[in-house]
Amino acid sequence: MERRLGVSRLSRKQTVILADGRHLEAEVGLVMVRIGDRSAASTVVITDCDEPLLGVEALEGLGLAVDPTTGSLRPTRAYTVRLGGVG
Repeated sequence: MERRLGVSRLSRKQTVILADGRHLEAEVGLVMVRIGDRSAASTVVITDCDEPLLGVEALEGLGLAVDPTTGSLRPTRAYTVRLGGVG
């Protein structure tokens, strides 16, 4: 799966804290996440799991959030990409 997603593994393991409070020593990497016309780099935890999750860090990078009343994604800010150098 990670090869198909284009994960670039980092060279060391990292301690991460799961949503249920458990600590896990796991490999981490970077991947490009795309939703619609938005894309951003995001850190991923590489481990066995029953269901892959997209976390808030990835959504924030994309300028998106889950609307709790509808369960759908909504923009949190304008999304632009700046190319080129300063001035």
